[in-house]
Amino acid sequence: MRPVGLSVSIVLLIVAGGCASAIESGEAPGGKSGFSGSWSVDWCNPDRPDLECGGFSVTLRQTGKRVCGEYGGALVNLRQIDEGVVDGIEESDGTAVVDVRSGRNGDILRVRITRATDGLAWKVLETLSEGGGDISIIAMDELLKPTEDQSLNLRSDCS
Repeated sequence: MRPVGLSVSIVLLIVAGGCASAIESGEAPGGKSGFSGSWSVDWCNPDRPDLECGGFSVTLRQTGKRVCGEYGGALVNLRQIDEGVVDGIEESDGTAVVDVRSGRNGDILRVRITRATDGLAWKVLETLSEGGGDISIIAMDELLKPTEDQSLNLRSDCS
């Protein structure tokens, strides 16, 4: 039988190590924090339920104060799609400002994201650079819900 003191010491070392690695990664001890994860909203046409819903989804990773990731957007019936990148910083606990670049037309939008009880509040603050003549498909003012996709397989410069 192992002495109780030794068992407690091993458990404390494991817990402390987990907390240290969580702090280094920008994650709060005991669970996900910040903005890391996948978030989405569906855009459906209630007058045409036969059409496939479009929507907006974003996968983010937070390391320290840096928040980066990728997004995808699609209009109802998938008429047009867009993909792009997200880069920014956490300004205060639960609020970050990120720049979102459309892969479709090159628009760059500044967006404020805020952790909410039931998701992620996403609001465009301004257009930093207008892209080409085509449209971008980026959420403007939405509450994004957490999604099951937690893969966080993001571009290599997002760490």
